[in-house]
Amino acid sequence: MEIITRNALPQDAASIAPLLIHAWPVDAFLAMGEGLTLEDLKAIVTGLVASEDNLYSYRNTIVAEASDGSQKRVVGAMNGYDGALYETLRKPVEETITAFLGRRGVVCEDFPTWCPETGPGEFYLDSVGVDAQCRSMGIGSLLFKAMLERATSEGHKVAGLIVDEDKPAAERLYLRLGFEFAGNKNFCGHLMRHLQKSL
Repeated sequence: MEIITRNALPQDAASIAPLLIHAWPVDAFLAMGEGLTLEDLKAIVTGLVASEDNLYSYRNTIVAEASDGSQKRVVGAMNGYDGALYETLRKPVEETITAFLGRRGVVCEDFPTWCPETGPGEFYLDSVGVDAQCRSMGIGSLLFKAMLERATSEGHKVAGLIVDEDKPAAERLYLRLGFEFAGNKNFCGHLMRHLQKSL
């Protein structure tokens, strides 16, 4: 099986969405609205990935694609963007989720104050996920390499990410990749560790 990394395409959205969601504190997202399900969340994120100019857009995403003969499938995904654009890119996400929840008569009052994850001076690695059947194959490292190369090519000097303190194995991987602890952040009620790497 050959694995390559490439820029994501709109038609990859349905494959990318569950991979990105895997990296999130899903319970916190589902708690935003009464009756909100994991399938609802996948539908929301699929729509965002297929669109442009938002945090989770295909334009901000790199995928790992496995090929075995004539069969190809997306087995990993990672998205990242200029932290200076965070507020601009976040607004369509906020509007999409608020509209979705509004149809259920729920107001997403807390969302506008959530997740100040990044800011100017940092290329932010937002979410990364690998298909459960393809873990321990180095796919995560391939995605990091490709995304950091993109960041460098765009002129960024620092890359950053956050990791849940309850995921020490993930943090160990990031530290092996050259990231260093840069402080704690509160993300949707979860204590997260902020890591950065000079490019």
